[in-house]
Amino acid sequence: MSPASEKFLSAIRDNDADVRYAAWSHAGEADPEVIAELGKLLDASQPGVRKAADEALKGMVHSVGKEPGGRRAAVVRQLIALASGGPVWVRTVALRHLSLVGGDGTVPLAAKLLRDPQLQEEAVFCLERIPGRAPDAALLAALPQVTDAFKPRILAALGHRRVEEATEACAMAISSKNPDIAMAGLKALARIGKKPKIEAKAPDVNSLSPWQKTEYADSYLRFADDQVRRGNKEEAIRIYRDFLNRPE
Repeated sequence: MSPASEKFLSAIRDNDADVRYAAWSHAGEADPEVIAELGKLLDASQPGVRKAADEALKGMVHSVGKEPGGRRAAVVRQLIALASGGPVWVRTVALRHLSLVGGDGTVPLAAKLLRDPQLQEEAVFCLERIPGRAPDAALLAALPQVTDAFKPRILAALGHRRVEEATEACAMAISSKNPDIAMAGLKALARIGKKPKIEAKAPDVNSLSPWQKTEYADSYLRFADDQVRRGNKEEAIRIYRDFLNRPE
């Protein structure tokens, strides 16, 4: 590690709050090699040092946010290493930062962590925010492999990203006997807006909770609006007519 990096880390560990602040406020200038040690300091016994390390990491990530490569790539590599092992909280922080600056290189690790009960929520949040097709493919591949309890979260991510390749998977989810999965599939399909090739059997409205009934109606109407946009007006009219004929 370079002398400059050693000096920076020494200041982050300093007992004087002003010294720590001076260091973290210039963290954007620090070499990415300090990230591994900052990760260790996130678990330090002194609250002030933990705070300084946390702020330093934020500063480094924000400083490379708009860079296409170069220093940003080095920061991402260090964060991936930080997220690969160690205390759960440290890995959580690394994944949250990777959700801001990560790219295709982040996807394999985040996809693997979708099966880790302690980190799967952070992993899906990370993948949900990374642009490109690689996160789409990872989320779709994970859907049949995660537990039923986590399937709604994966479906929500696919819906938020409007992954058209997930259309048929969403339609299959809608037919699930698990109402949480069925409703998650319905909401995701509504956001995606593409009509599936297979016919999905939606849950019986009368079996749903009041809030789920609202989500049910919202999803169908959202889907109908998208059919209008796509030129599938007959499908849209069928849905609108169905809802107009309902007593409520």
